[in-house]
Amino acid sequence: MRKRTVIIISVVAAVIVAAGLSVLIWWLVTRNDGEITVIDLEGEGFDGVSHSAGFTSIQGTGDLFWLFYPTTNFSSTNRPIILFLDGVTGIPPSLWANFGMFGPLDINLNRREDSWVDSYNLLFFDAPMGTGFSTIERENRIPRTLEGHADLLASNLESFYNRHRTYSSAPLYIMGEGHGAQLALGLAEKLTKPDLNFEHNLQGVIIGNGIVSPALALSKLGFYLEELGYIDGRGRETIETFSSEINTLVSDENYDDAFEQFLTLGEIVNDNAGAIAVNLGYIIQKLTREETSSRNFNAFGMRSYLQKASRAQNLYEFMEDTVAPALGISNVAYDSSRETALNSFRSILMVPSVEIVEHLLQNTNVTVSIYNGNLDAVSNTPGQLEWINNLVWSGRFEFDNSTRQTLVVDRLVQGYFKETAKLKFYWINVAGVSVPYDSRRAMRIVLNRIFGTN
Repeated sequence: MRKRTVIIISVVAAVIVAAGLSVLIWWLVTRNDGEITVIDLEGEGFDGVSHSAGFTSIQGTGDLFWLFYPTTNFSSTNRPIILFLDGVTGIPPSLWANFGMFGPLDINLNRREDSWVDSYNLLFFDAPMGTGFSTIERENRIPRTLEGHADLLASNLESFYNRHRTYSSAPLYIMGEGHGAQLALGLAEKLTKPDLNFEHNLQGVIIGNGIVSPALALSKLGFYLEELGYIDGRGRETIETFSSEINTLVSDENYDDAFEQFLTLGEIVNDNAGAIAVNLGYIIQKLTREETSSRNFNAFGMRSYLQKASRAQNLYEFMEDTVAPALGISNVAYDSSRETALNSFRSILMVPSVEIVEHLLQNTNVTVSIYNGNLDAVSNTPGQLEWINNLVWSGRFEFDNSTRQTLVVDRLVQGYFKETAKLKFYWINVAGVSVPYDSRRAMRIVLNRIFGTN
């Protein structure tokens, strides 16, 4: 069942108290002038797993979904909150991050022994609207700017905090995987603006194989694949021509056409350059030709991660038939408007977010931590380092001259890292775009280093 509390937002601000099993009092700064409804979900959940969930519904636009698992650690309100985002090129966090990677239960609803909830509070946003359990009411009201999407995410975050006021001082880290990095950076920039007066404890942004400067990252893709033996010299020329065209479009601020070309990356690499059915998100995994011929987000390899984790189980039906009722959700077709959500980023996705990273490093107290699995072709590590090593901020010299150290797990080198107080970068071996899935133990050590926890 859903409990609804209607809150009317005026131009300046509004504080409305609504009666029910729980009273939500909150203040939102949002670009939407319409009616906002807080939907408190009251599903029974799963045995032995504490959770809360809800929607932030903007009338005439759609509903944003959030799901929270408090840590099982004895001091939950003092432990970090990891807000996880995956964007339009990945699989919704309510499914992949939750049941596939590090939530309290696996896809068979068995307790996960190495769940992050043992140490950290987990908060999942299905974002943007149209992905996962988040739904679209009217397509023409979906934002077409990163700032607009950040406004919606900020509203959703306020919805969470007003139900969980005891977590107001818990360290908040916004974590974005793949395209989720763009959303994470946009939200962090929004929350650090003085006029918002965000009163909670935002500490850092964590970027995992992030789509931050995608065109620049592609400039190293030909080199990357040739050195690994996936293509020959002619294939490298094909990819470098493709990359050069995209970079020209981005330089000319022709982001729509750059977006269209970017969506054909799987075809270019596998059909034109000769890699043949390689999963771009995890290049050591071979795919069928059908899986690499798609022009949409599936071409980036995330669907194969889903199939690998589920072992052919239909997890979208699982989310609709099992998870939705457990959370108290009804009449929702899971991930039903993915294409619409993707199209809303037509003029946004290829815009570099490097300036936001520089702003956070130079002008705020927010830390930036980046990890990159070395088997992801889309956000290949050499390409990522192209923009990281050219960041303009006062701490660049310190970061450039810091010593690269080894990341060791059980006497095995799992990667490398460079750390300063404001910026951290982690090279992760034998991992693709989803490092928490491919290299679980290494990822836990990375989190411990970022948070300063055990």
